[in-house]
Amino acid sequence: MWLSLLYDNEPMYIDINKYEAVIFDFDNTLYAPNHLGRRIVFSDIFNLLKARKDRLARRELKGKDFNNSQAYYQAYFELVGEKNRDWYFNRYLPLMVKLLKKGFNARPKAQELINWLEENNVRVGVYSDYPMVRERCEAVGLQLPNDRLWCSESFGALKPAARPFIEIAKKLGASPEKVLVVGDRPDTDLAGAKAAGMDCILVKTKKNETEPGVVEWEELIKGL
Repeated sequence: MWLSLLYDNEPMYIDINKYEAVIFDFDNTLYAPNHLGRRIVFSDIFNLLKARKDRLARRELKGKDFNNSQAYYQAYFELVGEKNRDWYFNRYLPLMVKLLKKGFNARPKAQELINWLEENNVRVGVYSDYPMVRERCEAVGLQLPNDRLWCSESFGALKPAARPFIEIAKKLGASPEKVLVVGDRPDTDLAGAKAAGMDCILVKTKKNETEPGVVEWEELIKGL
């Protein structure tokens, strides 16, 4: 089975038989970007400073491997502020789910692509930067088993740390060289996949459109 893509304006064919698993990033990959961050800010304007601290903390901790979630959260809340723990888990993350459900949908035929891969014995997982992966997938209309959903924080290592990618591959029963990562960010998804010894395709967005080798989503679902 071959997946035909237009890659750098040249035809590219991916042999799906080569892969035992596909790991999808969630944000801006399985749904189209539509200013989610800006919507969160305007929906929670009185907590603007807290949201900014979250962004800055993630930049500081990007790619660092703390080995477990407890150590990660200790480092994270040292930067964001321990007093903001309740806000993060009980306000910020649920608001993200609410806004996704209100104004976002999965990319065209995303569920069909996932189902098609599974039907062809390619196991599918979703690896997101933020928690509440199941709730966020369901908010945009995607259904995957709970044991196929992961977030960086549960591993204690934000992308592009390699260990979570490797552990996910193991959970999917695949060796790293037989895993394809589909994401949108070269600095996290692509870098993490390469560090783990995996192939990667980047879905084209406005933020990465000048990067070499990005692929239009329509190319991924062509022929389904």
